[in-house]
Amino acid sequence: MDDLEADVRLLVERDQAVLGCPYPLFGRLRDEATPLVWSESLGAWLATRHDVVLDVLRDTDTWSSRSPASAGGRADGMRAAMAPLAVEPGMAEVLAAVSSERRAAAVLLNADPPAHVRQRRAVSRAFRPSRIRALEPMVQRLSDRLIGRFVGRGEVEFVREYAVLLPMEIIARALGVGDADILVFKKWSDDMAIPIGNASPTVDQVRDYLVSSRDFGDYFAARLEERAADPRDDLISDVATAEVDGERLSRAEQLSMCQQFLVAGNETTTKLVTNLAYHLATTPDLRRQVAGDRSRVPALVEEALRFEAPVQGLFRVATRDVAFHGVDVAEGQPVWLVYAAANRDPAVYGRPEDLTVDGANGADHLAFGHGEHFCIGAGLARLQARVAVAAILDHLPDLAVADGYEPTYEDSFLLRGLRTLDLTFRPRSPA
Repeated sequence: MDDLEADVRLLVERDQAVLGCPYPLFGRLRDEATPLVWSESLGAWLATRHDVVLDVLRDTDTWSSRSPASAGGRADGMRAAMAPLAVEPGMAEVLAAVSSERRAAAVLLNADPPAHVRQRRAVSRAFRPSRIRALEPMVQRLSDRLIGRFVGRGEVEFVREYAVLLPMEIIARALGVGDADILVFKKWSDDMAIPIGNASPTVDQVRDYLVSSRDFGDYFAARLEERAADPRDDLISDVATAEVDGERLSRAEQLSMCQQFLVAGNETTTKLVTNLAYHLATTPDLRRQVAGDRSRVPALVEEALRFEAPVQGLFRVATRDVAFHGVDVAEGQPVWLVYAAANRDPAVYGRPEDLTVDGANGADHLAFGHGEHFCIGAGLARLQARVAVAAILDHLPDLAVADGYEPTYEDSFLLRGLRTLDLTFRPRSPA
């Protein structure tokens, strides 16, 4: 176990070698350790087997979602980085605003039943299948516009020029953000994602997080007020007018929902689309297989989610002392549900270490969670991924990674995504 703990520490400290390929570590944890293994460096239990992860997700009475993106305690460096900021000129006001009640509501991702059930029901119409289908022409037009900017060059840094912009513009429009504010919107999203899978952020990172959180709240408080008075057919109007038990959500709940939709609505989809592009560029046989049979595009998207989940896992917290799979877990202790490990469990998947669309890995993956907290935006993410795959197959022939390209990964052990992706292809005239 000492060797396993040392490697877990490297992962938590975001060592690039481990971030680049964490799956051998996850496999050892799943195969060699007990169903739950305690990590001192993370300050949490780790669950890596598919059945164990499912058992936690299904028991919302025993396992709370109140801190899904952090183990808290020793693994949370936010408080330490805030200390010097508290005496920095101008930051005391920012700290007070961000820590005020209106920024601290438990909503959706970090809410438990019965509140979570009521909140989800209140905004579920925004993600109903008919509305997702209605978005497809807009997603297609946006994809075509982005591809058209570089299709004639024969090279592209795919993250910056496509994978970031596609989901960002879609969620920005849904939240009523004007085109002139898109770049600011992206900065808010990046800054507010800093604590996710980063147990030791720098003071500068925490300053950016706090300032962007304050600015985001101020901006959206005004937008929500506008939509409450004059609703439109968009996501922010759904949030502004949503009612739970006959009452509208509080402003704190509304702001928290908007923040979750922003970060989850673009950060994870960017990573999914980038991962798909990388695998299509580096696996010509797979690309030819899907190009020859476009009915396999949805299967490729699902397999990419299983094989390389953009969210590698989330946390749950024990609500009571519990004996779980032969392990005694104390009330208040967190458990990291490692979706990325469960998604490669050989007890469930036929060829877990292969990215394949031949049906060998047909069992349901956990990339979107399961049950009570299954990702409410899964349909929209899948739509964008399918459109992106089709665009790559249609417009980027002879796709490959550029000579000299070395993949580096985001500074997070929870979110998995390439920082950049340099691609080459045979140039063609824009349509």
